[in-house]
Amino acid sequence: MLIAETERLLIREFESSDKPALSKILGDPEVMEFSSKGALTEADTARFVESCRHSYQKFGYGQWALIEKKSEKLIGFCGLSHATVNGVEEVEVAYRLAKERWENGLSTEAAQKVLEHGFSVCHIKSVVGIVSPRHKASMRVLEKCGFQSFSETHYCGWEARVYRMSDHDWKSYNNRT
Repeated sequence: MLIAETERLLIREFESSDKPALSKILGDPEVMEFSSKGALTEADTARFVESCRHSYQKFGYGQWALIEKKSEKLIGFCGLSHATVNGVEEVEVAYRLAKERWENGLSTEAAQKVLEHGFSVCHIKSVVGIVSPRHKASMRVLEKCGFQSFSETHYCGWEARVYRMSDHDWKSYNNRT
């Protein structure tokens, strides 16, 4: 099912047929360098896709497939999922792109649309972005999407910045002149 569309991307639910292409992306150690899980095996990727599909049923959102319009290929994912940060259940925006699609603004494009969907359609009140302070590109994505404040903590055994945006922050940021 199609969730949203941007100028260059289709954002849709994962399908079982996406597993081989996604496995190549999530199996790349460079793509997964800042993931708390590291590079994923094919079996890990299959479980990830099934957990996404379960999340759609349970919450109405999850991590979604990113399809590049021009090539019609799956190039990664972006979406909303649950994460426990300092003992508190949070909704997190997350994204991963195939290495050959880096540095083209696609993560920002996808994350902006996913956040819009989360706040406007799913009526989520607050979203976090969890990022390593060494992952400068990911911090830029969050900041371009309107995340401004962050706290520092440990998450899954590594130092992390936890950026936060409320639905009010989202509306204010996107209604600025």
